[in-house]
Amino acid sequence: MVGANGGPARQITHEPAGAAHPDWSRDGRLVAFDVGGQRIAVANADGSGEHLITIDTSAIDPSWSPDGSQLVFTGPEYDENGVPENTYLYVTQADGSNYARIGNGSEPDWAPKGGWIVYRSNPASSGGTAGIWRTRADGSDNRRIAASGSDPSFSADGKHVVYVSADGTTIYITGLRGRKHRVVRDASVKSSPVYSPDGRAIVYSTSTGLWKVSAKGGRPRRISTAGGFVAWRPR
Repeated sequence: MVGANGGPARQITHEPAGAAHPDWSRDGRLVAFDVGGQRIAVANADGSGEHLITIDTSAIDPSWSPDGSQLVFTGPEYDENGVPENTYLYVTQADGSNYARIGNGSEPDWAPKGGWIVYRSNPASSGGTAGIWRTRADGSDNRRIAASGSDPSFSADGKHVVYVSADGTTIYITGLRGRKHRVVRDASVKSSPVYSPDGRAIVYSTSTGLWKVSAKGGRPRRISTAGGFVAWRPR
């Protein structure tokens, strides 16, 4: 964890296999993440009380439902070299029970309000290009909202989605009906953009650290030299 305006980073997990793709519960008390590219774990905000969620499939990219009772996640199928061949979206109860596949895709994010899930489509099922799509928790009402891109993440009000362009150089914001505007564009390869809880700022990651920029656009400011998968703790 690091302060939203910068400062020293504090390690909260100590997994030998590595931890990635964190997501805060909406009350800010818990954080879900994946371990070693295979399993999902949940811990308290300070890293204590960590426990694995038992799911009988590979599970990464967890994202909490608004009420904290469920998680949506990516279920990858790996080839013999450990490279993902296919990725699917699943919804599970927070304890790992009653999980169900709801479609193809990866990188899901569950809206804090409104009931939508956004995700990155599989190229094979979306015209050969990975785009940003929305769906309901039961897999219904699928619709494309951006022709290409990755790393989608909702605003706190569930009305807007921030994502990265296919080449990684540009961050866009779009509504659920697909109208977009550019936030920042430069030569750096960007990933994992997330909204601030008040919707006024966006933080994203590059090889040189974490950067913060106004959601209206402008000059980004580096807040940490450590980068990676980003989640902003709700207020």
